Amino acid sequence: MLRAFAIVLLVCACEPRSITFPTPTPTGTGTATATASPSSSARPTAKPTLRPLASTALTSRLLSYERGGDVGRPAMRLLLLADGRVISEDPSGELFERRLTPSGAASLLLQAISTGYFEKDATYQREPLPGTTPPAHGATSIFFVVANGARDVHVGTIPTGQPDDNLYQPSPVRDKLSALARGFEDLSWVPTTSWADATPRTYLAAFHRLFVQPLPNLSSPPGAPSDVDQLWPFTPAPEVIGDPVPSAPAWRCAVLDLEDARLFGDTLAPRAITRYSPGLRTVSVSLPWRAGSGLIDLQLTPLFPHEPPTCVGAQP
Repeated sequence: MLRAFAIVLLVCACEPRSITFPTPTPTGTGTATATASPSSSARPTAKPTLRPLASTALTSRLLSYERGGDVGRPAMRLLLLADGRVISEDPSGELFERRLTPSGAASLLLQAISTGYFEKDATYQREPLPGTTPPAHGATSIFFVVANGARDVHVGTIPTGQPDDNLYQPSPVRDKLSALARGFEDLSWVPTTSWADATPRTYLAAFHRLFVQPLPNLSSPPGAPSDVDQLWPFTPAPEVIGDPVPSAPAWRCAVLDLEDARLFGDTLAPRAITRYSPGLRTVSVSLPWRAGSGLIDLQLTPLFPHEPPTCVGAQP
């Protein structure tokens, strides 16, 4: 049986910040009025650099559930933190948070522990029925992480209910883990008395990862939005922002705080993306890149409270 778990209440207060640009102060005396030259009045406003990242304490993860396919990274569907916060995603891709009481958090964690499958890391594959050769294709996968003492236990499987399940042997383990995932997708079963917060609120990540992939010498698709240099809000230019991603050298990565993430999203919407909200799980867009005669891919994703604000080990 899984060792005991402790829920530690952490409180983090964040002070909002905003961008300010200094206004030139007139100098000199007298009644003469200076007339700006055409060249000075046409000078573009300097774009700001990324703000330095404030230090912040991480909040331990007790439980997480992710869902994904064979392409791209799996998406966080539910995260339970040691301070009782639950972060989940609604069907529109918006992330919300709501705090449980200590007993409510323990009850949610018990849903995973009671399956008996979180003593050690494991991946439960599908086993074909004897005499069958199922066609190879991508499938949905689910992944769980449960804190077990000083380490995290990782468990993954392909959930039941796939269109080709009739070609595979029944699996009680996959059945139980699939039921666990369904319960985490919809928390309406959690009693009202288990919630410390009356209603959910938008999750506002303190930090975001920005991934940039320059693609020179590619033609822009018809109807592509404005050139990236017209929309890019920061200094330096996007093709040199941040650092290369070792596991994906074509990409670069930088970490933005919440205010810089807002500036990035508000600059893109609505000319390049339909809408922006700080609670969106991901913002992804390809923009024409005139300077490189190609395209630049941009991806912005929020970091969760248990993740350090760094690009080390991150993948787009």
